[in-house]
Amino acid sequence: MLFPELSGLSKVWVYTANRELSDVEVNLLQTETNTFVNGWAAHGNGLKARGVVLENRFLVLAADETEVNASGCSIDSSVKFVKSMGTKLNVDFFNRLFLVIRKGDEFNYVHVSELREYTTWDVYNPMITSLSEFRTSWRIQVSKSPFNSL
Repeated sequence: MLFPELSGLSKVWVYTANRELSDVEVNLLQTETNTFVNGWAAHGNGLKARGVVLENRFLVLAADETEVNASGCSIDSSVKFVKSMGTKLNVDFFNRLFLVIRKGDEFNYVHVSELREYTTWDVYNPMITSLSEFRTSWRIQVSKSPFNSL
């Protein structure tokens, strides 16, 4: 289970890289993410937050808002952090028109309009917003996903 120390009500942000990251890039991104979340604050109050790089393609940030709410400024700082890491790694984390799909060990990065061709594949849903939703439905079959009707 991802981030068992955080409440299922925690706010989640999923950023998808436009390409697979190398192991060296993943290690750098994870190190920088750990530093960022350890200092992440809202109006001077530290957030109970975690971050992880998954599948060499996704950066997931979570903030447990049962103690301190992530404010607009704190969310802006996380976006600034992700943009800076994208620049450093030459990766686009902000193109929401492309999704990562998976079948077995095979991954593909496809435009949402192409999903109809992959109904038996799984899709990673970057639109989820809570940790409980992430834990139960981050990766689902395309035919059962909210993207199936696009």
